[in-house]
Formats: sequence, C-alpha cells, structure tokens
Amino acid sequence: MHRFVVRPLKTIWLARGNSFWIGVALLVSIFATACGGRTPFHGTAYDPPRPAPPIPGITGSGQPFDLAALRGKVTLLFFGFTHCPDACPMTMAELRQMHEQLGDQGQHVAIVFVSTDPERDTPEQLGRYVSLFNPDFLGVHVAAADLPEVKRSYGVYSELNTSAPQGSTEGYLIDHSGYIYVIDKAGQLRIAFGYSLPKDELLADVQALLR
Repeated sequence: MHRFVVRPLKTIWLARGNSFWIGVALLVSIFATACGGRTPFHGTAYDPPRPAPPIPGITGSGQPFDLAALRGKVTLLFFGFTHCPDACPMTMAELRQMHEQLGDQGQHVAIVFVSTDPERDTPEQLGRYVSLFNPDFLGVHVAAADLPEVKRSYGVYSELNTSAPQGSTEGYLIDHSGYIYVIDKAGQLRIAFGYSLPKDELLADVQALLR
C-alpha cells in the first residue's frame, strides 16, 4: 500500500537517521516556534519568515522553472508524484477547489506541483497531470541529481516503495510527506500546512496573505 506520510517530525528523524536531519531541522524550528506562541495563521507559521529555497526544474511546457518569477503572487508548493493512487490527486483536487473559491483573487495565487519521481514524471507527463486539475497549475520536474537538495531545503521526505508492486505497473510507488508550503508575495516561506488540516483553514490563510 502506498504510504502518504504525515507524522511527527521527531519520529521521521529517528526512523530515517541523520541523513534526514538537515531537512527536518528546518521544520522542527517552525513547530517549536508554533508551540511557543500564537500566530495569525491556522497552519504552522515560519517565524521569522525566510526566503523560499530555489527549485531548479523544468515546467510542463519545457521552460526552466524560476520560483522567483512568481513573486507578487502567493505560491503553494506540494511535493508528490503523478502515479500516486490516492493522496496526491486528492490534494490537487482540494487545491483546485480552493483556487476556485478564491474567485478573482485566484489570479494572484500560483499552485506548483513538484515531482518526487523524476524517473517517470517527465515534464510532459507533469504538464498533462496538473492540467487535469487546472491548466494554470504548474508541474515541475527536478532532475534526480538536484532533487535531494531541494527536498532537504524544504524538509520533504520521500522514499521508493517496492513492497506494493500491485499499486503500479512499474513495480514501485513513492512514500512521501504531505505538507503544503505557502510562500508570500515577497518570496518568503510563511506557512507549512499539514495534509490533515481543514482546507477551509488553508483558504483563510491564503486570503490573509493576499491582503
């Protein structure tokens, strides 16, 4: 069975070892801050906000992806893969619904899907996948050589899972964490939003950043 991993960060670190520490440290600091006081957001706030790390990649149209080019918009990042049988399409559908609920404000919000499966998720495949939800959504292919650093910089966990080949014609799935990362109009990481948190709260947080 495909595992969509949303679990306490300390548990992930102990299970995965020190190689995951760099990425975990980023989110641990967020959660520690959130426990220390109230924030204006429903999701877990970065305090202080910090520049969103770059994501070198290629979009579905074959163009280089530049996260900095999205400044002026609120950007939501989600890391997953197109062969995901459950959580990824569900999350993307929820992001589509949220985007629709924004109405005219939606033009000031970017949704970016970054693949954790660079072998299968070509730029073309990613372009087709995100277009099923909204043609304005961006799918980003990050080269296998660059993906580990991108994952570390955002605190993303993903791992090959070959124990459930029936879930994929290629014989593997990708277990991965399920955070939505919210970047403000100035390019600063502001919120990490867990998969289990109500999406109406995500909508409220995005609207707060749009004001």
